[in-house]
Amino acid sequence: MARGRRTAPRPPSENSPKLIALGVGALWRVHSNAYRATQFNPGNRSDARFSPIARPDGKIIPVLYGASTLAGAMMETVFHDVPTPPGGYILDIDTLRDQNLVVSRVRPKRGLQIVDLSAKGLKRLGLHRTDLIDTGVAAYPRTREWAAWFHAETPAKGLLWTSRQDDTARAVALFGDRLAESVFKVEVDCEPVCQDEHLDALLELAEHIGIQRLFGL
Repeated sequence: MARGRRTAPRPPSENSPKLIALGVGALWRVHSNAYRATQFNPGNRSDARFSPIARPDGKIIPVLYGASTLAGAMMETVFHDVPTPPGGYILDIDTLRDQNLVVSRVRPKRGLQIVDLSAKGLKRLGLHRTDLIDTGVAAYPRTREWAAWFHAETPAKGLLWTSRQDDTARAVALFGDRLAESVFKVEVDCEPVCQDEHLDALLELAEHIGIQRLFGL
């Protein structure tokens, strides 16, 4: 007899989250040029896996997302909504230019303690990747509940997990109420995503995941 689909639990967990050192070195970001390379998104208009979230007093916590590789950052942004398989999906370079997307790379100047959401960290909490990471947008209200609990339960500076869009990269969400922009050293500062070597990387990644239709080159 087939088992019924498991219902994702809600926080809290019986076990406290495991804190680990960030340990990814530089963080790649793909973001709007309306934000500085080190600027946290205030979150008032976001709809992401771990943001917006609020403190117990109701104040929204700014969040900065990054990835351990440029490909990971692009997969989590530019290619986030590409269907599987891509089929007739069109990568519109002109639209990306109009969105003013840029690439930045920042490096924390000191060690950061963050919540471990790897398979080991999730097991500790009684969770599976399908509860928190391998979910669609419809699950975001629940995943944000967990993010708010992680923030309230620990002094962590953020969250670390294996990217859903690129499992060779790690993704991070850092809490802006616990970190200042000055904690980062900027190594790549808001360079256009559709220009020079970043465009080359974008097109190589598009080919890798099977996108065959391009517009605006």
